[in-house]
Amino acid sequence: MRIKVVYRKNLKMTTGKVAAQVAHAVKNLGETPEDCSIVVLKVSDKKFDEHAESEEGYMVRDHGKTEVDPGTRTAFAWIDSAPTNPEATNG
Repeated sequence: MRIKVVYRKNLKMTTGKVAAQVAHAVKNLGETPEDCSIVVLKVSDKKFDEHAESEEGYMVRDHGKTEVDPGTRTAFAWIDSAPTNPEATNG
């Protein structure tokens, strides 16, 4: 099992902003297993929308106090229960 998170690359958020948005998305999924890996991908608006429409998860809508307008959809997270390759390693 792993958590997948996508964020919108066209928004040009700072690294800190992206980290905060990803953290909000993962935290709001609820309780997650300790041994769960997290995959974060920077995607186009088209891919972002595709994931948001096809997966059940948590959408972050920013409050608009710093870098993006209020209500902007910044990140989307979901739990992917598809089997992972146990031979794969993080590099």
